[in-house]
Amino acid sequence: MIRNVQGKLREGSRSFGLLLAKIISGLFIGLTVALIFRQVTSIGDFAFTFIIVLFIGAFIKMSQKWKFTGVLLFNLFCVMTAMLLRMYILIAPG
Repeated sequence: MIRNVQGKLREGSRSFGLLLAKIISGLFIGLTVALIFRQVTSIGDFAFTFIIVLFIGAFIKMSQKWKFTGVLLFNLFCVMTAMLLRMYILIAPG
């Protein structure tokens, strides 16, 4: 009985941690896209929040079958891409 409860608690905390990692990943993607849209089109606060929530939901739906390692690899890919773009911006002439 206690082992069953322990196993369910462990599984529940793992799935909660995975959901939290997906929400944070979607938040960063949504925030980046919303900031780009705000800079380009000067959208309001409601649209800014809507874009963030939209990207969180889209990322959760897209990564529905991913495990924790898949989310971590995706985040690593995003960080490496961002660093590459930053390097390009710093090195590019003009």
